[in-house]
Amino acid sequence: MTSELERKIAYWRCQNKPVIFIAKTLKIPCDDVRKVLFSWKKRTQGYLDSLEAKTVLLNPDIRGLLHSTDLTSDYAVKLLSNENVVNYMVLNRNEKHNRYMDCLRYHILLVQG
Repeated sequence: MTSELERKIAYWRCQNKPVIFIAKTLKIPCDDVRKVLFSWKKRTQGYLDSLEAKTVLLNPDIRGLLHSTDLTSDYAVKLLSNENVVNYMVLNRNEKHNRYMDCLRYHILLVQG
């Protein structure tokens, strides 16, 4: 289960905001934001490693899908079944500082419960 703080961090990551912006907005230390993001990376790595794309495109544009998220489990299921999103995750799963991947990791955690 995800906390309210994680939900707020996910909202801002889905809006492509940096850690320092999130920390200032939520009035928490940058290290707290980084700890949450690191925990998401750790908890979702197995899921990301298991993904295989049917056809790999050159980094599909998924910004619209991420910006319009309502951060619910239903939207997460819809988002993670989108072929362009799967391609994006396959291409970027090992990137350490990708804001959209942080957003997608939150959605993976929503689906995993």
